[in-house]
Amino acid sequence: IENGIIRILQYAGEQFVKDARDGMKISPSAFPKGNYQDQTANLRSSVGYFVLKDGLIIDTNFQGTAEGIAAGRAVLATIPNKEGYQLIGVAGMDYASHVESKGYNVITSQGDIALVNIERLLNKFKERMNKKGANMDFDMDNLVLTAMR
Repeated sequence: IENGIIRILQYAGEQFVKDARDGMKISPSAFPKGNYQDQTANLRSSVGYFVLKDGLIIDTNFQGTAEGIAAGRAVLATIPNKEGYQLIGVAGMDYASHVESKGYNVITSQGDIALVNIERLLNKFKERMNKKGANMDFDMDNLVLTAMR
């Protein structure tokens, strides 16, 4: 069961990162300015995720410039430790929220999509496990957190 939960969180984290780095096209009404230009590559490099169990890192994915990766990893220190599993998607550069405030999408939409995907995948997993005799349930309120500086 634990391996199944971790795989689901890793899958959602990888999709979150892929969509954010590729500049996933979002509805023009939601983000009228579309995709942003990442001139230094630091902002997209600061996009990544952590899978945690009881506050310990199980998996992570950051790629790109050293400055962006360091900024992304630094966000974890600002997140309170919780019991159980967490998927934390981040954009670590200190100007990420400023870019979104200008009408561009950095990670907000990807975080929402990750939450929907995780809920769907966990519910399927729960159904399969319950058919095998397990008695499972999930607290979706504490499962996904996105953080931006």
